[in-house]
Amino acid sequence: MVRPGVGALFARLPDEEQTAVRDAFRAIPMGFGRPHLHAGLGLRQLRPGVYEARVGLKLRALFGREGNLLVVHLLGNHDEVRRYLRSR
Repeated sequence: MVRPGVGALFARLPDEEQTAVRDAFRAIPMGFGRPHLHAGLGLRQLRPGVYEARVGLKLRALFGREGNLLVVHLLGNHDEVRRYLRSR
């Protein structure tokens, strides 16, 4: 599931970054509770219920869990992630 506005951000990404985002989100469910996979995915909890996955060198995906769904809140760089977290 994607929060409003995130779909438009995703659509503006180059094709190779879109593929990287999709691949990262496919791998995330396997990574929870498996620290060695966390490292490879760049998966970490930023706050209770808010997680970040690295997608390449500059792009970050912020997401949370709602039941069995991963909900994407933001696609952006490190500075955009920090601004997002400060605004919440």
